[in-house]
Amino acid sequence: MKPYTVKNFLNKQDFKKLENLIITESSFPLFFQPYVSDVKKERKTDCYFTHLVYHNNKINSSYFENFKVILDKLNIKKLIRIKVNYYYPTNKINIHYPHTDYDYSHKGCILSLNTCDGFTIIENNTLKGLRIKSIKNSALMFDPSIPHSSTTCTNCKGRFNININYL
Repeated sequence: MKPYTVKNFLNKQDFKKLENLIITESSFPLFFQPYVSDVKKERKTDCYFTHLVYHNNKINSSYFENFKVILDKLNIKKLIRIKVNYYYPTNKINIHYPHTDYDYSHKGCILSLNTCDGFTIIENNTLKGLRIKSIKNSALMFDPSIPHSSTTCTNCKGRFNININYL
């Protein structure tokens, strides 16, 4: 599956509801993760915050219903995971080590909740792969079994996205 992006992935009203829930309202829970890519050589500063909505065939969050609007847009045979990511801002963009989400071919969607100078790199064993900018309400569609990296941002309060893995 060749990576591609879908601009204006959700209609304005549906997107605004998710944006308000996760970014605008300060009560959405995000949990510290000490590793981004689970690579042993990660920098000590490579960490982020997540909210695991769905995983291992079960709903893990009382917020699950809010994400159905995204699921309705995807042709899902089997949902694997839904996760909200928050990468805190840094003075310079940190590129996290390449990783795969799962070791088998599947579909992935990364929906950017805000526009920032952060990005995702795909096929990046050299960290020079295809770079996809974080643009509000744009969805990156790709196979997350291909090595890819996330980044921090420098120009706003953080990089927010929703990561969905499915078949």
